[in-house]
Amino acid sequence: MEVFKPINNNIVSALDHNGREVVVIGKGLGYKANPGMKIPSEKIDKIFVMSNQNNMDRLKDLFASLPTAYIELTDEILTYAKEHLGKRLNEAAYFTLADHISFAVTRHRQGMEFQNILLPEVRRFYPKEFEIGVYALRLMQQKLDIDMPEDEAASIAMHILNAEYDISISETFRATKLMDQILAIVTDETGYVMATGNYHCERFFTHLRYLAQRIIQGELLPEYGDDGFFEVLAAQYPEEMQCAKVVSAMTVQAHQYTLSKEEISRLTIHIRHVRLKTGGSE
Repeated sequence: MEVFKPINNNIVSALDHNGREVVVIGKGLGYKANPGMKIPSEKIDKIFVMSNQNNMDRLKDLFASLPTAYIELTDEILTYAKEHLGKRLNEAAYFTLADHISFAVTRHRQGMEFQNILLPEVRRFYPKEFEIGVYALRLMQQKLDIDMPEDEAASIAMHILNAEYDISISETFRATKLMDQILAIVTDETGYVMATGNYHCERFFTHLRYLAQRIIQGELLPEYGDDGFFEVLAAQYPEEMQCAKVVSAMTVQAHQYTLSKEEISRLTIHIRHVRLKTGGSE
């Protein structure tokens, strides 16, 4: 591997053995480095590879504009997130999360704290992502000697969600609020309050996550043409079906999205399952 262009004292743009451009971190790598110089493998701490040149250029700009500590912190958070979730994450998260961390740290050190109004919802609906946010706060305390509030864990969790599902911050915000609205309807209609941490409730929350994302993104679930199944559910579980229909009426009014019979049936089954398995009212 050889130097393509120094970025700062510890970071260089380099060419690997295939001639592909990468970003390399290592103590003193960029100090007096010139294009074409060989990079000793033992001096390399981390290699960043992007899927396209545009993202590589964005990454180089990021390294040139932010302290290395923020980049390394971002990498540790995303590495932990991939292992914790068992999923690939959109590589654009390197840019958005690093920028967010930089802004959040600056804001905190200036005494400017902002409340994340979605903290309760993020903690309830996205427990794995929220735990990643809490892990990030521990890292920030260890590496930057800064104590962030839980609101910041929720904000980081939202960035993880964006990378996990390839959706924007605004879509995540709207989907989370929609989940809260649907849950409020279910509580009002059934009289049952779902408990965070309950296995069956968590499965229902997972269903709501995908339903809310489809609604926000306008992705219709196709009908399967089985009206008989829909009618059977309506006859056997009228309260749960009525609850699902109230949710559908809300999505039409608030989001111009009509739930298909397939979606209403799925929602009915989930509501019934949660009530049955967790001791909800009959």
